Amino acid sequence: MEDSNTWKTSRQLLMDTLIKFKEIHDLKSLMTELEYPHKKNLIQDIESIARTLKNEGYILEVYPPTCQSCGFEFKQKKHKLKIPSKCPKCKAQRINWPRIRLRKK
Repeated sequence: MEDSNTWKTSRQLLMDTLIKFKEIHDLKSLMTELEYPHKKNLIQDIESIARTLKNEGYILEVYPPTCQSCGFEFKQKKHKLKIPSKCPKCKAQRINWPRIRLRKK
């Protein structure tokens, strides 16, 4: 018996995951789970999905990245994803990636 996910694109799998599971998703976990080769591809797909699903009444909630060393919370533009490389406060490079959740309006 064939797996139904065999013929889905990575973007379709990501959309299914975000819609099906209502919890907050860590970008690093999504990248690993859905086997994205680069974080840039994942971010582009998430932003595209958010624009597409906006017409269907969904909102992308973005929880900003934080520094693991000092707890600094990075500021981000509304609904924009960015993964910083180091903390401007303590210069540490141990950064928790942004988290996201897709929810109905």
